Amino acid sequence: MGRVRVVVTRIEHDGTMYRRMVDTAQQSDPRNWEDLAARALAIQPPYRPVPGIAVYHLCVDGSIIQVGEYDLEGPLRDLVIVVLAIGSKMLAAPSGGPVTDWWFTPSQRAAYACPMIRNICV
Repeated sequence: MGRVRVVVTRIEHDGTMYRRMVDTAQQSDPRNWEDLAARALAIQPPYRPVPGIAVYHLCVDGSIIQVGEYDLEGPLRDLVIVVLAIGSKMLAAPSGGPVTDWWFTPSQRAAYACPMIRNICV
């Protein structure tokens, strides 16, 4: 899979967001991270949010997965847990633009048609 950047956002029922990022190139065990990310991407659960329960938004090198907390399982759940536990906080972009604008290419930014996704991931 190669170098991977994973961003996980947990969105609480009240709109509170908790976001962390892991770049496999900066990890001591990049192959383990890349393997976990590939296994997580293989699982595409349906998006079935439950009122009052957190939802998760994952960006794995431009691939997007949205999942309700009740549908998190297997490698997807493992990836979410480990990124939120040890990932880096997302810092503001040098330009003052959206938080992660600086590491997505213009074509990747254009791929996100949903305004909610665009605000979270790009």
